[in-house]
Amino acid sequence: MRRSVLFLLFLISVRFLSAQEEQPVNLIYQSVMMGVGKTSVYDTYLSPLNYDGNSFGMMLEQSKMTGIMNGKVAVQHLLNLDFSHSHNDTETASDYAGFIEYSYGLLYKFTPLKRTSLFAGMQANGMLGFIYNSRNGNNPATGKVHLNANLSAIVAHTVSIKSQPFRLRFQTSIPVAGILFSPHYGQSYYEISLGDSDGLIDFASLHNHLSMRNLLSVEIPFNALTLRLAYRNNIYETDVNALQTRVHSNSFYIGFSKNFFSVPEKKIPKDNYKRVFE
Repeated sequence: MRRSVLFLLFLISVRFLSAQEEQPVNLIYQSVMMGVGKTSVYDTYLSPLNYDGNSFGMMLEQSKMTGIMNGKVAVQHLLNLDFSHSHNDTETASDYAGFIEYSYGLLYKFTPLKRTSLFAGMQANGMLGFIYNSRNGNNPATGKVHLNANLSAIVAHTVSIKSQPFRLRFQTSIPVAGILFSPHYGQSYYEISLGDSDGLIDFASLHNHLSMRNLLSVEIPFNALTLRLAYRNNIYETDVNALQTRVHSNSFYIGFSKNFFSVPEKKIPKDNYKRVFE
């Protein structure tokens, strides 16, 4: 009887370990891209004029499927760095703008079709930036800060042309609620430094703040690397404390992406893994 019980436990253990081995391992997705494009800057704190020019950016992304909700939730980290130089129509003054933005998202994955994945969820988003005007003397610069809860969605699809796969992806995000920093019309930063800080932090939603990010990309895997090409449309608008800000940009990015293991490769059965966006 004792031998039978031990033999049964042995069979259960072997079956459990086999089942564990059969589970595919989630790969970590990572990409880095550099981009250039055109930008339009309008900020009534600094000037009543619109400034047009060039923008430069860097985009970092890391994504991975988690164990949340039976492995159906992906975690995504996005870091964007943007800098632009623009000028007014008469080219008598310039604007310099810089922004750093980070987003942490949890997105639920749907697979309605064989080679198509849909993701939908929330992002925690924060941004820190500035706009500097070369012509102003008393108030040459203004700061931009916001913290938001965003809605975000992704559509990912893979097509093959003559056995060459192309991974297409589109992602959009839009804020639904948050807070932002803004001085009042005519209020200098010197006054703020002296303690005049009432009303500098405002509740933000679609009625006074729009911060939409749209990214369309295609990835072309080769033997040694995966090339990633992207178009990014960026919209940042605020209308707070009798001041308006609009920063719009359209940029093209180029970079590389990879999928890698989070555990030693020798412990992973060959071809028993899956990518986030497949």
